[in-house]
Amino acid sequence: MFPLLGSCIQDSLPGIAHRVFRKTAQNNKLCLYLGNRDVVVSNNSSTKIHGIVLVEPDLLRDTKKKVFGQITLTFRYGREDEEVMGLKFCNEAIMCLAQIYPPHENAQREQNTPLQEMLIQRLGSNAHAFSMEITHLAPPSVQLVPAKEYNGAPIGTSYDIRVYIAERADEKLQRKNIVKMGIKVVQMASAPPPPTPTPRSEQPKGWRQRGPQATSEKPFLLSDGKVTLEANLDKAIYTHGDPIHVNISVKNTSKKAVRRIKVFIVQHVDVCMFSNGKFKNTVASDECADVPIPGNGGSLEKEYLLHPIKARTKNWIALEDSLGSAVNKSEGTLSSTVVCVSPEDRNVFAIYVTYYVKVKLLIGAMGGQMSLKLPFTLMHTPSNTYPTECKDASCTSLGPCLMVDSKEAAMTSEEQCTNNLAL
Repeated sequence: MFPLLGSCIQDSLPGIAHRVFRKTAQNNKLCLYLGNRDVVVSNNSSTKIHGIVLVEPDLLRDTKKKVFGQITLTFRYGREDEEVMGLKFCNEAIMCLAQIYPPHENAQREQNTPLQEMLIQRLGSNAHAFSMEITHLAPPSVQLVPAKEYNGAPIGTSYDIRVYIAERADEKLQRKNIVKMGIKVVQMASAPPPPTPTPRSEQPKGWRQRGPQATSEKPFLLSDGKVTLEANLDKAIYTHGDPIHVNISVKNTSKKAVRRIKVFIVQHVDVCMFSNGKFKNTVASDECADVPIPGNGGSLEKEYLLHPIKARTKNWIALEDSLGSAVNKSEGTLSSTVVCVSPEDRNVFAIYVTYYVKVKLLIGAMGGQMSLKLPFTLMHTPSNTYPTECKDASCTSLGPCLMVDSKEAAMTSEEQCTNNLAL
């Protein structure tokens, strides 16, 4: 049984709190501690995963045995309940492989983080620190939820870190000798630069400095005049939970009346592995049908407030990775924007997610319709710390110090996490 970490940790660095995740192998002889389960990709770089491995001494009595760690990408592209006759709808790729103990002779020694040092002091000499890093080109974690009810393994791109003891890194292992914990790869946007001041004389009357904007005009073949539609957003990058302000301006110099205005947000998903793996979902909408805009000089200026949320859809919807547990459309959070920097960096395991606001006008008297799109970015920014949530029912909050029992529940993810570890 592994030791418990007592309240004496609180006396070392009072006032500093940290969350620690722990998971033990089925043989109860190998334990993994992680202070962070997020790999943040930003500005052509990625953050490292820092952790501690606690090993029972009898596992390393054989001098040929070594402790290895690897970060594995799992891409599931089909439902688990449809796998028959040994057919598997998933692929795996090792993104990082490291020899944790004993350190490889050519490995570059890194300085331990304060959290690692504190855990080593409490766990003893059998605790070994490690750091692992993956390329910034790794596709971010995205979970796809099908339209029909599904309770199998998560579909989409997911990652986990695995620690095991073996003589060789490619040795075939038994499940009880491996400890595995899910992690996330998050693509983070940096804050946009401050706008360049514009002289007041150059600014359109009644319009402020805004984000994406577009203009569309619709002339008519058998009548004079046209309908002009202008729309813009208040900013280009939104964090999860932010309302999206859409300002529209309609000018109608034709003889036809604008009967209806519809504003909605679309999530566009592109699964790179398949040529037909593209689908759209409406995640927010607002419709105005009681304010017709008459012809011959009629106009309208209005602001719409939209909140993108998950809802029942006809197609697959992209949500945030749930760290190993499947979610349905009534749970989870919409996926952040995942973009491809260049066509050369397009990854076969990637799921690209984009968002845009679409404004549509319905014109009466056989005038048809007109529309425009305003793309925006929905993701976590440095000012909005990325929250890591443990979906496991065995996860408990045990006060100001790390105090977890060595017996994990036999569940899908099996992680034990503690909140507010006071250093």
